[in-house]
Amino acid sequence: MAIVNRPPESANRSLSPEPVSELLDDYSKFVDCTPDYLANFASGKTLARDPGYRKWKASNNGPGPVPVEGIAKRSA
Repeated sequence: MAIVNRPPESANRSLSPEPVSELLDDYSKFVDCTPDYLANFASGKTLARDPGYRKWKASNNGPGPVPVEGIAKRSA
């Protein structure tokens, strides 16, 4: 089961190296969404979960965790 839902249509993109771009294209076909949506989804999910970033964000914006709401979670 895919963890990414189908998004609205999107615009252009530019990625390198080539294997990353091909992987993104293939995976976006697998989950039936645009490569742009998938790149944004994966980046947001990965960056929001980075413990170093969360610590830095909390120290620069006061106490409290960085919310990860709005990011789809894998269902069992």
